[in-house]
Amino acid sequence: MLCRYRVKTESPLITPLMSDTFFGHFCWAVRYREGESFLTDFLNGYSEGKTAPLLFSSAFPSGCLPRPALPAPSRQRLKIFVSKHFHDDVFEGVSKLKKWSKKKWVSLSQWKRLRANYSDLNLYEIFLESDTDKDDYAVATEIAASNTINRLSGTVPEEGGGGLFHRVKSWFQHPFDLYVEINDSQVRDIADWFLTEYLPQNGFGADKSVGMGCLSIQRDTNFDEQIFRLENANARVSLSLASFPGIGGYKAFYRLKSKFGKLGGNFAFSSPTDGNPRPFKKPILMYEPGAVFFCPEALNTKSLLSHVHSDERIRHCGIPLTLPFFIEESYHART
Repeated sequence: MLCRYRVKTESPLITPLMSDTFFGHFCWAVRYREGESFLTDFLNGYSEGKTAPLLFSSAFPSGCLPRPALPAPSRQRLKIFVSKHFHDDVFEGVSKLKKWSKKKWVSLSQWKRLRANYSDLNLYEIFLESDTDKDDYAVATEIAASNTINRLSGTVPEEGGGGLFHRVKSWFQHPFDLYVEINDSQVRDIADWFLTEYLPQNGFGADKSVGMGCLSIQRDTNFDEQIFRLENANARVSLSLASFPGIGGYKAFYRLKSKFGKLGGNFAFSSPTDGNPRPFKKPILMYEPGAVFFCPEALNTKSLLSHVHSDERIRHCGIPLTLPFFIEESYHART
């Protein structure tokens, strides 16, 4: 079962709306609501060969999906495209291609037209029909400086420059779409409660206690998951951050992101095994949303990442929620 939720930001965000962070928040919400044993059983469902009980996408501008991360068409094919559509005005054609190559998103209407025969050149044909320089997904950012506070004295430490550090706050005017794949009926109601009640009440990501990460979330009751069905697909595009055991065995095109994760919930201020806090995970290299896997089957039977923290019980979710599509055979030859 695939659901879609509409997310609106009511305050600046410090932490991006990424799939693994949603998963981490969900685990703590389950722990607080259902107890430790329920969470343990839930996490045991994320084992190799088992269908994951629940998967989150990252959040995308409403009505959009991440553009598949494919290599640029060959120079010869681009030259033919410019000659066909721009005739003698080569400069305009090259300028358009340069601008289009930087677009991060495809609209749902564009995806419906392209999913049965996707290529960048076919996408550029659609861009020709409705090209615009308007950016409907702009974000305003602010770099905020803060000081570390000594919790014992309540003052700023004098040594080390006062513990000065910087964070980027982001404001968004547009809403987001969040996709949730639910394969276990036991967590269906919990997932809806988590998104529509728990997160709006408790906040998302860093600095929730000082007003960051305030969200308004509603389920999209008009969403029909059939719009993403496709027979005879030969590839999958990821809507999540992806990293799982054996990922290197898949032919894929992708962009990489280094994640420096941090534990949340109680473990943000106390060690999982008591003692001094150890909130930081080991660095993880992940595929960004938009990664293309050259396989027709879903990847929801993979396992969680282990060995991501000094406490072996801590794991990380890099199992991607993916959509099927058919991609030109020429791309297969380039992997």
